Amino acid sequence: MNAPIPRDIPLPLPAGEGLLEFLLIVSFIVHIVFVHLMLGGSIFSLICQIKGLKTPDFEKVAYAIMRTITVNKSLAVVMGVAPLLLINTLYAPQFYASSALIGDAWMSVVPLVTIAFLIAYAHKFWWNHFVNIRELHIGIALMETLLFLTIPLIFMTNVNLMLFPERWPDVKGFFSAMLLPNVIQRYLHFVTASVLFGALFLVWLVGRRGFVDEVALSAQRIAEVRRFFYVFAFGAVIVQILTGLIVLVSLPANGMSWEIVLLLLLGGGIALPAIGWMWQDLQDQEGSGFKYFNRVVLMFVGSVVIMGMARHEYRENALADHKTAIALKTANYQAAVTQARNDAEFSKNNRVAANEPSGAADFKQYCSACHHPELPTVGPALQEIKDAYAGNPEGIAAWTKAPGKKRPDSMRMPGFPQLSDQQLMDIANYMLDTH
Repeated sequence: MNAPIPRDIPLPLPAGEGLLEFLLIVSFIVHIVFVHLMLGGSIFSLICQIKGLKTPDFEKVAYAIMRTITVNKSLAVVMGVAPLLLINTLYAPQFYASSALIGDAWMSVVPLVTIAFLIAYAHKFWWNHFVNIRELHIGIALMETLLFLTIPLIFMTNVNLMLFPERWPDVKGFFSAMLLPNVIQRYLHFVTASVLFGALFLVWLVGRRGFVDEVALSAQRIAEVRRFFYVFAFGAVIVQILTGLIVLVSLPANGMSWEIVLLLLLGGGIALPAIGWMWQDLQDQEGSGFKYFNRVVLMFVGSVVIMGMARHEYRENALADHKTAIALKTANYQAAVTQARNDAEFSKNNRVAANEPSGAADFKQYCSACHHPELPTVGPALQEIKDAYAGNPEGIAAWTKAPGKKRPDSMRMPGFPQLSDQQLMDIANYMLDTH
């Protein structure tokens, strides 16, 4: 395998791997739905503000949308904790490596999220202060939307990079990773999904009972606004299918399988009847009930679930060889550590057999570099220790187990947790008995 193979930390998983994978799929789907609603809402709030320059009623709709964004972004962040932790648990070496390779951009996520949230809250709570300064008002909405578009791109670049360890040596920062095959295609697919789910959510929101009173719009205007969002949803589905096909043919072959192809085709195929129902709803010029709306939403929810399963299956396939290589390297490392420990024990036993005093070998290995027999160096001289602890080897052992700092001009002594109590007592006795 032409890829860096790091050594893993040989710790057991906190739960069964199958359970963790199931939780990863479910938690990611929940998280990504709220991300779509947040980003889609931000895009449509901006569009409605611009449209509101000529049609003031859309300004009212923009504010109603803005009130949902802060809720959806909070849910997106909270629901994003679980999949992030699960990815770190299941794919720690790969995710750590990809995060380090785009380090500056990855570290910028927290401040970018903070700034985006502050702008969103300012946009919402100071709406009436900005509404008469149209350029500033739209500029704030644009800045918020651009930040919400940028943050997922960083995440997508990271999770894409972790799938292809063979590309790691060629990556020179975020933009290098972003230009790897398949990132831009996947990102466009994600953005159109946000437009789709955001539009469907707003069709439901505007059609709620009581919305007329909340925004003080006529029933005719409400129907017009719902149709406006439904047209966007219909167009987004078409673009989704096209970008989905591009993603399918551009996915690197090392993660593909017939099972994944079937899942992707099934997930995309569910959208076909939904397109027909949406077209029928849009052809009904007189009606305003959107007869097939609930069916359409149900179809797309099913599509998201299937796509989430396919996404995880592709990740498993793409990383299978790399995970096997890491497991082998980790096993070899553990075997080497065991062999080195056995060799050291054998050498120590030989020295003991040669009538070397007990504790002498450990003193030479761990202590002699800092404790000269007569001169203070890094630590006090051996003679000074003998004078301070005469007849008290237990005191030396206790100090070594929990060392501190007695001299202001010296460094704090490090601990030696790898030494047993018997080893510490042997060292202490050797220090007091040596001449």
